[in-house]
Amino acid sequence: MPGAFHRLCPGGLLAAAALSASGCATHSFEAARANYRLGRYDRAEAALAERGSPGDDRDRVLFLMERGMVRQAQGRHADSSRDWIEAADLIGALETYSVSRGAASLLVNDTVQAYRGVPFEWSLLHALTALNHFALAQWEEAAVEARRTIEVLEFAAREGFPADAFSAYVAGVALELIDDPSNAALMYRRAASAAPPGVWIDETTGRISPRVPGAPPPSLSAAGGHGGGELICFVLLGHRSEWSPDGSMRTLGRPGPARIRFGSATAGISYPLANSAELSTLTARRLAAIRAAKTAARIAVKEAVARAVDQNTNDSGLGFLVRLLLIGLLEQPDLRHWGTLPREFHVARVPWPVGAERFEVDLCTPGGHVIRTVAPAAASRRRSVRVAIVTDRAPAWAQGGRQ
Repeated sequence: MPGAFHRLCPGGLLAAAALSASGCATHSFEAARANYRLGRYDRAEAALAERGSPGDDRDRVLFLMERGMVRQAQGRHADSSRDWIEAADLIGALETYSVSRGAASLLVNDTVQAYRGVPFEWSLLHALTALNHFALAQWEEAAVEARRTIEVLEFAAREGFPADAFSAYVAGVALELIDDPSNAALMYRRAASAAPPGVWIDETTGRISPRVPGAPPPSLSAAGGHGGGELICFVLLGHRSEWSPDGSMRTLGRPGPARIRFGSATAGISYPLANSAELSTLTARRLAAIRAAKTAARIAVKEAVARAVDQNTNDSGLGFLVRLLLIGLLEQPDLRHWGTLPREFHVARVPWPVGAERFEVDLCTPGGHVIRTVAPAAASRRRSVRVAIVTDRAPAWAQGGRQ
């Protein structure tokens, strides 16, 4: 072991470990998340502000992720985008390995490292920022986020992380709307390959339909030419579930499709493209081997520190106490996560009837019962394509518990 460990007096070693234990505690986001789930967005933002977020805070990225979601829920799309763009920039900067924090993580645990998130959070960070730009009719800015999304998705695929069909689809829409059909088609194809089994996406048009097992895929390319154009509606439902004791994400009941109506006529339904609880569980499985190897190395370092204490103090009791503190108390998993993410990410793509001025969205149970009807704000328009975002953060379908 390095001489620094040998020169630590017993009291100094224990004090340093205790300071490390207190320093690794992150800001509690629970008050903000609880208020967010109840629709108390002002209180949620106030709760985040009370915790503060200095520039070198190791939870800065997480703070920005959470606050950006609260601000999007408030309709403050520009402010939300600023938070998420800063978070993405910080994640890029954190690629530079911190020697001091890296060494500390071997003596304490991974919570001393700055939070960077995981690949599906990165792709959703860019996709949700693109949705903000859609809401503000900032088409070129949305395309910038699409290109950043592509980089994340390619990284995730190389490293064996789960695919995120929703982010790929958002990127496809953004590129389609700036007249980049070839790259849009690549994203629609990626979204189709990652979509749930019952969903079919046409890579040429981006249109979505149910996939029937055993049947050939439907031909959607010829569905163009709607006289009134199209509506692309992104539907964000529920809240990301909390961690279970086994490290996976608890999953509550699933919502039914949202129905898009123009007056009394149903134009189509939404299709699920991603679920944050499922993405969390699959990501945790991918990270398990990586974390196991690092944990084994960290425990070996801590055991070496305890042996050094034994040898330099001739006090086995003190060595036992060091083991208890470093291994028993400080060896805790890093369960930080973006808690305000929606749980379900749906997309509806339907014809916009000639002469129609508004539409409504029926939010339904899996059995098709309408829970509530939402009348979205005016959709942004890019030529014949209108884009809208619908959120439902307190869904009745989740109140009955697990299904």
